[in-house]
Amino acid sequence: MISWLFVLPVLLIRILTTLYPIISVFYYSSLDYDLINRTKDFNGFKNFPTLIRDVTVQQALTFTFQYAFFCLIGIVILGTALALLLRFDFNGRKLLRTTVLVPWGMPMIIACMAGRWIFNDTYSIINDMIRRLFNANFHYAWMAEPFGAKAAAILLNIWKNTPFFAVIMLAAFQGIPMELFESARIDGASGPRILKSVMLPYVLRTMVMTAVFSGIAQLNSFDIAYAMTRGGPGSSTALLAYRLYLFAAKNLDYGSASALSVMMFGITAVYGAIGLYLHNRVDY
Repeated sequence: MISWLFVLPVLLIRILTTLYPIISVFYYSSLDYDLINRTKDFNGFKNFPTLIRDVTVQQALTFTFQYAFFCLIGIVILGTALALLLRFDFNGRKLLRTTVLVPWGMPMIIACMAGRWIFNDTYSIINDMIRRLFNANFHYAWMAEPFGAKAAAILLNIWKNTPFFAVIMLAAFQGIPMELFESARIDGASGPRILKSVMLPYVLRTMVMTAVFSGIAQLNSFDIAYAMTRGGPGSSTALLAYRLYLFAAKNLDYGSASALSVMMFGITAVYGAIGLYLHNRVDY
């Protein structure tokens, strides 16, 4: 009983800061809650079919899945490769380990402002590099084309978040017991074979769990659509979180915004459940 009294303040804080907002969002999702039209009427589940039929929500859902998929693939592959590189002992390794964290430590709003300059159609560093290396007449308006804007958002996010994944994987690789390497070498395994049969299986649980958290972050990403592309051109790069912001802050349609929040909650929960299932299935 005494132990529960000590835990009670923490439980009350968690209830107020977690359960109450979640319950409120589910409640508001069942309302026609619009400040502009001054309505706050119960309408059951009608907000959800309306959102599903909304073309802008469909576009946001499609791009969110594309964005999360390609970002996660890029972060996992490049982060793992970078972690393997940082395992080697070479001059300047400590400096490189420090500098690779700079993109991750940079505020996302600053990275997005830099991204607008990097992919600018007039003085873009990307266009300039392509002109210098491949085609002197190359010109592409990245932020004016749907495909270019999507690619720019994905590339910037991969650049921003790969270092964190690399650091986690580097710690996992360094935690591999040396006895495993020695046993593999005694059995005649070469470098690629050791990587495939010893190193990657040993760190797979860490990789899967880190990918779960990273994927959740991508599914709920907001910064890039807000600060870099403004959801454009048109609504081609409007992520679900950005569309939610437009419903709540611009249209003052809290019912639709809450319903979209519930949809995002469900998508995140399904992804997290799949990730935890795969994590529990991994065994070394």
